[in-house]
Amino acid sequence: MMYYQGEKERAYKYLNEAITMMEGTDYDLKYDNLRYYYNTIILYLLWDERLEESLEALDKLEAVVTSATGEETHISGLEEKELKRLYANRAVALARLYRTEEADECYRKFLSLSDSRDNYLIIPYLFKRGRYDEVIRLNSEREREYVEAGDTINYYMTSIRHSLGRAYFIKGDYKKAALQFERLAALRDSLKDREQRSAAIELATVYDIARKDMQIEKDAAKLRVRNVLLWTVSAIVLILVFAIWRIWRHHLIIKEKNRIQTRTIEELLESKAELEKEKADALATETAETPEAQDESSDFDRICQLLHKDNLFLDPELSRDDIIRMARVPKNKFAQIFKENTGMSFTEYVNGKRMEYAASLLKDNPHFTIEAVAKEVGLSSAQFYKLFQKRFGITPSVFRSNLSSNALVEK
Repeated sequence: MMYYQGEKERAYKYLNEAITMMEGTDYDLKYDNLRYYYNTIILYLLWDERLEESLEALDKLEAVVTSATGEETHISGLEEKELKRLYANRAVALARLYRTEEADECYRKFLSLSDSRDNYLIIPYLFKRGRYDEVIRLNSEREREYVEAGDTINYYMTSIRHSLGRAYFIKGDYKKAALQFERLAALRDSLKDREQRSAAIELATVYDIARKDMQIEKDAAKLRVRNVLLWTVSAIVLILVFAIWRIWRHHLIIKEKNRIQTRTIEELLESKAELEKEKADALATETAETPEAQDESSDFDRICQLLHKDNLFLDPELSRDDIIRMARVPKNKFAQIFKENTGMSFTEYVNGKRMEYAASLLKDNPHFTIEAVAKEVGLSSAQFYKLFQKRFGITPSVFRSNLSSNALVEK
């Protein structure tokens, strides 16, 4: 459609993109679509005299036509039909480029194939090579087919009449040329009259249908208005009542869920604090009793000890390489150590520790702002909000507000 509207470059661009996309798919009708796209773009290129580009497209089409089509349903005679069309278009392009030997070779290949449905495609080649008798023969055969089928008022016949008239004129048979051009003019008038009658009938039909549809729509509209007026007020009231109830219920559920979640976080922090204290005491005892125990402790324990020493995990500049160096653990085992002991990556583990520390700050320092807590754990406010909610399921502000609510409930 774009091509016929004059936007030829956009048409070429979209066709080439369609070809590229289709070549990269496993679509069931991949090769069928590729043949269609290539034949379309070749036709446009020949019309625009972009002959070298048309030859490149023809080479690509030949590769598609002669390649295996996978599981596509085989259509008998399709390959021969496509090859004959290909040879015809290639002969036309080569003849226009004055590469006559190559063009003639393509014409011989064209003649070697029996399918005759697309013989009209070779006509431009025959004109270019001065084979006017062949032009007359092929077009006369096509004319007989349409006459026998009783279908002589069509645009294919205009092409036939024009080609015959032109061929006779070039040969100097002006009488036959004039007869063909006279028949061509009459045919075009007949086509124009038929189109005008068809358009008039179609317009009258459309008008009649539109008038009836309009009346039906008016009657239906009156009925709809009456029904709508009858139900609108009651429906709105019911919807509003239901919506208010749902909002109120949802608010209570979320509020209770957040309160329980906050209490769960508090208990988690208390449990972790006790666990880490017990672990630190045990590690200190072992180290005091056997100095070599520190060297024998697990890599993960050493890393944890480093991270908790002076709250190293809060350092925003802390990197994986820093910990590997300080804990003296093999670099290639570092990620595996965390995966086996925590089920998460080093970054996820450190961020989790930061969020637990942040939750403790929020709980123990009600005067701290959210921004101050975020800065304390080495994060921006946006990062802090995102990681806190991911870790605990609620935002820092909701957690803080529920701390006071839980305190009141306990009192």
